[in-house]
Amino acid sequence: MPKGNAFAEMVAGLDSGDFALLSSAVHERECREAVGFGTFADAASLYRPQPACPSCRAKGAWRDGHEESGLQRFRCRSCGRRYNSLTGTVLEHSKADMTAWIQFVRLMRFSVPLDATAEICGVSHQTAWEWRHRVFATVDGYQDRIVLRDRVWIDETYIVDTDLSHGFGQARKRGLSRQQVCIAVAIDIHKNPVAVVCGHGKPSSRRIRESLEPHIAEGSTIVGDRERAHNALVKAIKGTHEAYKADVSDPVYLERVAMVNNLCSWIKRYLWRFTGMEMKYLQSYLNWYVYLFRVKQASERWPETARVVRHLMLADARFRSST
Repeated sequence: MPKGNAFAEMVAGLDSGDFALLSSAVHERECREAVGFGTFADAASLYRPQPACPSCRAKGAWRDGHEESGLQRFRCRSCGRRYNSLTGTVLEHSKADMTAWIQFVRLMRFSVPLDATAEICGVSHQTAWEWRHRVFATVDGYQDRIVLRDRVWIDETYIVDTDLSHGFGQARKRGLSRQQVCIAVAIDIHKNPVAVVCGHGKPSSRRIRESLEPHIAEGSTIVGDRERAHNALVKAIKGTHEAYKADVSDPVYLERVAMVNNLCSWIKRYLWRFTGMEMKYLQSYLNWYVYLFRVKQASERWPETARVVRHLMLADARFRSST
């Protein structure tokens, strides 16, 4: 006979309140075993043991007891501000516990649609939307620090603008019209990517240069098709240009630009998952994609979910909804 679960009868006899407490304790232990921490206090003791004052940025604050949740409180020696380990982060004032955020981060890593995320996490659609944009706030400006070097592949990809003011819902125009948003994409031989919103329609030399020049080291080799708008960028970085005629029937072209073509394809697949995305947040979605791309590269050294939560803990960022 199969061995029964020794805890089944005990669990079945719990009332709703005790069962909720048991479930919380089980989820907390699961998180602790999976990522190394199960509560905000656990994570804060690892990643924010002595945070700077959120008002004056002074360090070395006095410890000022603990909150009911276990979070350490501090009092600034310089300005007297009282704060806790999460003050100034996107997790500050969160009504959900760490286990809910761990689950949410896992779903965000796989670009699960918002409705499904809300249902799985047991929160409202509005709360799931706000959490998503809290996470996005931590990667605003993330790509500003990325500089590609040596051999760099560049290209553009396009998505339809869902903003009504840009013709969404009207008859589709042929070619690269202003109904489409251009995304300038680049990746170097070290597999560091960049994806930047580059206006509407076919980009000019100025738009390409302004979008990608800050992200490419001087003297790099630019590889791409024979798009004339790329010439100004090559000149600006004092690099060399390796250009191929865009011909999908030419195996040489496909092989030489496969690196950036694959990246463009994956970016479009990623964006297609977010039905109803507001276009004003497009750059935030791209920042998150590039951040996750780099997180996955280091997955052998860092468990991905744990690394994302660490990033949320360390990033001084806030999101204020305008809705």
